Amino acid sequence: MVRRFLLQCLKLSLPLFGLFALVAWVDPYCLYHTGGPVPRALKEKNLYHSGRTMPFSNMMWKLVDYRRHPEANILIGDSRLSYFDLDSLFALTGDRYYNLGVPGGNYTTIDHTFHFADSLATLRHVMIQVSFRGMHASQNFDIYAEPASILKEPWTYMYNRRVIEAAGLNVYSSLFPNSLSYDVPGEDQWRSVLEAERAAAEQWSMDTTVYEKLQVIADRCKAEGARLILVEYPTHPDLQRIMHDAGLNEAREKYLARLRTMATVIDLDRPGLFPADRSFWRDPLHLTVEAQRALIPKIWGSAGLEPVMDGASN
Repeated sequence: MVRRFLLQCLKLSLPLFGLFALVAWVDPYCLYHTGGPVPRALKEKNLYHSGRTMPFSNMMWKLVDYRRHPEANILIGDSRLSYFDLDSLFALTGDRYYNLGVPGGNYTTIDHTFHFADSLATLRHVMIQVSFRGMHASQNFDIYAEPASILKEPWTYMYNRRVIEAAGLNVYSSLFPNSLSYDVPGEDQWRSVLEAERAAAEQWSMDTTVYEKLQVIADRCKAEGARLILVEYPTHPDLQRIMHDAGLNEAREKYLARLRTMATVIDLDRPGLFPADRSFWRDPLHLTVEAQRALIPKIWGSAGLEPVMDGASN
């Protein structure tokens, strides 16, 4: 009787074991290995398949990959760093950077990601894409905790629902490569972004604990001899007007003044600095890949750095 029961349990568990084995073999985030049936390039492409899954997927991938290949120079921020052209940056500076920007990234993410990178490498150059709009009290969610917990307990990877979903996506996309779309803005995205930003601006509430997180990062960079740059990325004039109409200009200036006490600050979110022509923008928050390349000399180039510096101090 006991033997029969155990056999039945084994039979019932076989599909689960098969699923776990498939996830480990596909390994969508290359945690266990860098091989498997799906090419690495397709795995990276699939990180941007769905807005719902992009934050976890990008964070999981980058934590695994950075742990395997730590760099002394890093970029940290949100989705506006997602398509940053690292090759153009290397051509200008001669330095290799690792891009730790993730969709949905906020100051909680910045805090955790910096300390993760700092634990693995002796940092030399740190560029953090800061955001006044990210100071809103509602922006304190955590997309770092779940991927980080998987790194600490790698056996949980095989039965994590997001990882299982990603493994299925990898298999499907390899079998039907023309059936999926990737990070394509919807027709109403421009309007929906502005509506969300207007609602947040009209009910503005600052999370001042962000300053404490950034100060700890600044102090750590100073102690290690790393150069820290805080960059306020550009937004479209439509969004700039929303912040102005909500009466947030004074609060924004105080925010920049506080940041300047910590590190070099480059404010690229000023009227007239970037074209209002929508052909330069994916939506009011995101420049196109081509337009984003214009940021590189403005931040790092010796000729472009000075004009956009805004009262910087170290």
